[in-house]
Amino acid sequence: MESERRRSCSTNRVGAARPHGLARPGLAMLLMLATGGIAHAQTREVAGEEDSSRAHTEWKSTPPRVFGYVQVFYRYAFATGDDSLVDNDNFRVQRVRIGVEGDLSRWVSYDVELDPRAPVITTVLRDAFIRLRVIPRHQIRIGQQKTQFGYENRESSSDLLFVNRSEVSDNLSRGVNLRDIGVGLIGNLKLGKGLRLEDAFTLVNGAGMNVQADNTRRKNLWGRLGLRYRNDPSDVVARLGISGASGDLFDTGDDPVDPSDDFLLVFNRYGADLEIDHPRAFFAAEYVSGHEENRATGETDEPIGWYVSIAGKTHWRIGPIVRYEDFDDEFKRYTLGAYWGLPQEPIRVLLNYEYRKLFGGVRGDDKLYLWTQVRF
Repeated sequence: MESERRRSCSTNRVGAARPHGLARPGLAMLLMLATGGIAHAQTREVAGEEDSSRAHTEWKSTPPRVFGYVQVFYRYAFATGDDSLVDNDNFRVQRVRIGVEGDLSRWVSYDVELDPRAPVITTVLRDAFIRLRVIPRHQIRIGQQKTQFGYENRESSSDLLFVNRSEVSDNLSRGVNLRDIGVGLIGNLKLGKGLRLEDAFTLVNGAGMNVQADNTRRKNLWGRLGLRYRNDPSDVVARLGISGASGDLFDTGDDPVDPSDDFLLVFNRYGADLEIDHPRAFFAAEYVSGHEENRATGETDEPIGWYVSIAGKTHWRIGPIVRYEDFDDEFKRYTLGAYWGLPQEPIRVLLNYEYRKLFGGVRGDDKLYLWTQVRF
């Protein structure tokens, strides 16, 4: 029972109740916040954007490489909500990932990743794709993979500074779930003077991961275009991207096992993201909106969400973190805490305190997380 994360689709789909008289944050507000923020430097490129030009150099055969990580946390819930119910404190194995990757030739490689602690068998297999390097500085992925949209969802959870992804990432920046089956094109082009164009697209079934038959006639398209600037002498990296998605999916409504409330949802998504990586700080922000229609009833909705996050950087690989998020005029959350250990390091620790408040003055139960990860 992990907070409001991964709530029922009925909370953000068509026909959901929305409080009136509330001003929605605009993209201009997000950009104004972005200009004032900087925080913790990340040492890794966004997943899938590595320089694939190595395929055009001398290739040497390498054995398969096994990799993975284990994430465990302790969570304590505070009775700060407006009802008498509160979650029990608990220990949880949040994720266990075991993967293998390797090169079969100069042009062909593979990536398979499992989560053996997944609660149901249908979520054990995560990544499972063939990688082709036939276009300079690009890779073609064929198989099950992440859909490309925005910043946070494209990053591995093992590299993030927050225990839980933002609500907007969980609900708007993906389809049925984060992964799907199809084909992807991910890469970049150098533009000179520290600039490069980043492009990432995925065309997928739209039925979600490990669903072997497409349950609608339409395919779903997810994509992002962005600019990256890097100033090597000062080690400053800035990214600005726009994302879009179009497709459909079957929404299972309030009861996933009752087919009577299932309906076809047709959607479009639009997003913008900004990241600033500075030697003293790292800043990230996203804004996502969309339009969706319930084809059974004709009802429409325009969900919206955004977040801003800042984390400080020190020489001791420890620093503070802050995030504010606002989702669809229904939910907002402040996350405060600290981290020890940078992304890609073998051992990391996070401390997150989540202050939860719904619109209309309704309070949720706050959560305290003590999280640790080991990578191998």
